[in-house]
Amino acid sequence: MIDFSKLIYLPLDIPNPPNVSDFFDSISYDEMIVDNYRTCFHIPVADENGNYSDVIKHCEDLLDWFENHIFTWADRSRMRIITTPPGESNAQHIDCSPKKFLTLQHKFRYVFRGDRTSLIFNHKDGDERIHDIDKCYMMDGKWPHEMINSTNDRKYTLTLGAPWEPQLSDKKYLELLERSYIKYKDYYMSSDEWQLPAGWKQLFHEKYTKELDVLFDQGAS
Repeated sequence: MIDFSKLIYLPLDIPNPPNVSDFFDSISYDEMIVDNYRTCFHIPVADENGNYSDVIKHCEDLLDWFENHIFTWADRSRMRIITTPPGESNAQHIDCSPKKFLTLQHKFRYVFRGDRTSLIFNHKDGDERIHDIDKCYMMDGKWPHEMINSTNDRKYTLTLGAPWEPQLSDKKYLELLERSYIKYKDYYMSSDEWQLPAGWKQLFHEKYTKELDVLFDQGAS
């Protein structure tokens, strides 16, 4: 029995979305959301209620893919395209609050364009890059990670995150993980033998500074 609470990375057994990178190229940085914490930009896809943005409504094939291959097992939630300019990086960060740190924080991702192995997870004994597999994947958003875009093109990564938080008690979600593990177990990454890197508590967004005491009270180290 695989302990998916330790999941760091797992390719998913679902079809890839249509590649609309050329359309994303037509969107200027001025039309994107600036993310100073992760040092990148976001193309809005859907708001926290799952309502599609005016920008993405032009991509009918992509919208059909969402309906047929994502929202059959996931709740509607905020979706964005993480956009990292060529030669730039996403700062080391943690994709949850201290209060959520001890809960399951699986995050959905798909790289439309860019070096997939440029996503790096940080732990006490070093760094680990994900595999170069052209598939949608789940990752652990609460584990410290960063990304370096060393290419000459923008990197585009689809995200589906808060307020949806997948649970292992959800039969549809667990079935997806189990099916995907059977198919892609050679690429599965776990934090089972990892320890958090030094200074990890300082990687939370500064808006969560007052919550750090809650984290310590819960016994995280």
